[in-house]
Amino acid sequence: MNLAEGGHSDEAMKIMESAFREAPENRQIKLAYANLLAENDQGELGITLCDEILELTPEDAMAHQIRSTCLQYLGEFDLALENYKLQLSGKISRTPIELNNLAYFRALAQKELSRANQDIKKAIESEELEYWGCNYIVPLDVRTAVAMGLLSRTLNQRDRALAELDRKIKNYEGKLETQVSFIQGIVTELMQENPPVETADSKTSFAFGEKLEKGISNARALKQIDKNSLGVMLATRALINEDLGANELADRDRQRLQELGLSFTTVANSLPNSEACLTQLQKASMYLDTRGFVSGRRKWQSKNLSATDQGSEPVTISEFQVLNPNLNAPSSYENALEDLDCAILASEFMELALNSSLYNTPDFSAQQIARRKKMARRMTAVLIYHRMEIHRRAGKKKAAAQDRTTIENLGFEANGSLF
Repeated sequence: MNLAEGGHSDEAMKIMESAFREAPENRQIKLAYANLLAENDQGELGITLCDEILELTPEDAMAHQIRSTCLQYLGEFDLALENYKLQLSGKISRTPIELNNLAYFRALAQKELSRANQDIKKAIESEELEYWGCNYIVPLDVRTAVAMGLLSRTLNQRDRALAELDRKIKNYEGKLETQVSFIQGIVTELMQENPPVETADSKTSFAFGEKLEKGISNARALKQIDKNSLGVMLATRALINEDLGANELADRDRQRLQELGLSFTTVANSLPNSEACLTQLQKASMYLDTRGFVSGRRKWQSKNLSATDQGSEPVTISEFQVLNPNLNAPSSYENALEDLDCAILASEFMELALNSSLYNTPDFSAQQIARRKKMARRMTAVLIYHRMEIHRRAGKKKAAAQDRTTIENLGFEANGSLF
């Protein structure tokens, strides 16, 4: 497959056809040929080859996977979904990648979108708990901003990385402030509504109720995640500003870390290496795209009204508010756009990395790098297509037209053939 990896698909097809004629029953050759056929708009023949294998070995996971890919390239999204579900039917548990793929097939077919949302949520939660070279649990979009920031120092893309970090740091500063105010407000009001009670052992307790205490506990956990997220992004931004000789800006971020109770040295030393950052970009372009794509295809909801907008009567802290602190959540359109923007940026940085010295190692041949470049460019085009679709749904004609032009400039048609 080296010729295909090098971008010479026509020559690769001829050689693969010859190999298949010589050994038509060889499973590996048949599967490689089927996969190449799918990528070259001959998915029907690819499905036939996969069916021949599955007739003999119905549990062949790779044959099922390539069959789903063939159906996807043919635009048969319903059948691709059913085929992938059949592949997973005998599994007790599913990996994050399998959950992501299942969610993506559901989104393509525009079926079971609530289930798709659950699938991708579970996949992302699993990834966020995975150790990636940083000692803090932070959301996937924060990891991605950090990965881009660290790689930008090698890729000479510091301005783009700084712009993304500045935006996310501002956002998380606001989130952290909201969490702190929320916790302080709830605890104060609940203490007024529920006077302290002396227990048998002379300790003071407050009769908040189990659900309310759980809500406060959840808010505190979110506060810690927001603080950790700020910490890793501030440390990354400080490192970039040190590279640029902007020492005052670097010192500003060091001071803010200290205010958060974090050590710059400790956080900076815990940041991931280049290999982990590259892996993170791949995951972000996959998972954030799927979450954004699913969100963009679900029934959209407008922003929720804040408690003070719901009437003129005085509002008190309710149990619902404690358990649901994010009352001013973004709309589905904004959520989808946020995820897709981040996924597109990750994919673009991945392509930049492939053009850099980061991949000039004995572990990657020239053909493999060429193949990855081709896949990264196509991935970027697909992500922009997904964003174009949600712009179109939202009536943002100018933004949709800009995305169409970008896809065409990447060398692709802005239609279903991208899939």
